[in-house]
Amino acid sequence: MTPITAPRPGSRQRAVAVLTVALVLLSVSCAKKAAMQVASTRQAAVSTFNETRVHGGARSASATAMLSGSQEDQPPSSVSVALADAGQPDTLDARKIIRNGSLDLLVNDLGQSVDKIGSIVKGASGFVEKATQMNGSVHSATVTVRIPAGRLDQVMAQIKALATNVDRESVEVRDVTREYIDLDARLRNAQAEEAQYLQILKRATTIKDTLDVTEKLTDLRGQIEQLQGEMKFLTSQIDMSTLEITLRAEADESVAGFHWRPLRQARIAVNDMVSGLADWVDSVVAFFINLPLIAAWLLSILALVVIAIRLVRYLWRRFGPKTSWRLPWKRPAAPVSTPGPG
Repeated sequence: MTPITAPRPGSRQRAVAVLTVALVLLSVSCAKKAAMQVASTRQAAVSTFNETRVHGGARSASATAMLSGSQEDQPPSSVSVALADAGQPDTLDARKIIRNGSLDLLVNDLGQSVDKIGSIVKGASGFVEKATQMNGSVHSATVTVRIPAGRLDQVMAQIKALATNVDRESVEVRDVTREYIDLDARLRNAQAEEAQYLQILKRATTIKDTLDVTEKLTDLRGQIEQLQGEMKFLTSQIDMSTLEITLRAEADESVAGFHWRPLRQARIAVNDMVSGLADWVDSVVAFFINLPLIAAWLLSILALVVIAIRLVRYLWRRFGPKTSWRLPWKRPAAPVSTPGPG
């Protein structure tokens, strides 16, 4: 028999040491692979984020390039209009307001007051648009001025200081913010569409395409000029307010300490009388003009009444009691007595 020999202690320790080294190397390898995967994942996330940031600009650039390079013979699509409208702000810094005023003043000296109004308006960087003066039984004048909107209240206060009495004062305010934004957006879109047509015209290769694009450009230029005119007029109305001033000079007399203005009261009475006469004349004229219509209505009503009476009479005779029919407002005839014999 062969004797069984036990392993040496030194060989056992070497085996344990080799196994330990192998485990350590395996652990380091796994850790390095995990670190590389994490790094690659982080780098992919960063690149994705960067692509997302520049995606909007790249998409806009590509859309512009597509619009400029494709569909040469077709009109610009709604995408160009959307790109043109992308730069339009949603809200304006200040609302667009039109402010106009009117004054009805009583003054002592009509000519001097008109001259002072002109000086006040000129000092406020405005101008007199229209001035009319009437010399009759009552001296009066009408002055229309244009002044910067921000100085309307100041100018009205200075002009009222020239009057002995302010008969009427009014200020009209109109908000045109929505109208202004709408005109501005339409103008921007029309200009963007014009630029797109110009790009198409540069690449036109046939006479027919050139003529078609030129015709569309002519129509579009007319629309742009019209919108620019409306914008200019609206802007002038916003920047410059209109003030209408009516001046009257009357001789005031004082009776027992009271201010008596007979001419003013007489003018008011005359105006009321003329207005009443005008209403009366209008009513008479309307009556005679509508007289055929009134006659037609009366005849129609009379015919309906006659037809209704005949229908009731017929039904009464046909289905009513067998007695003589009479109108309701007529009394029955008295019975005729016949004398007896003898």
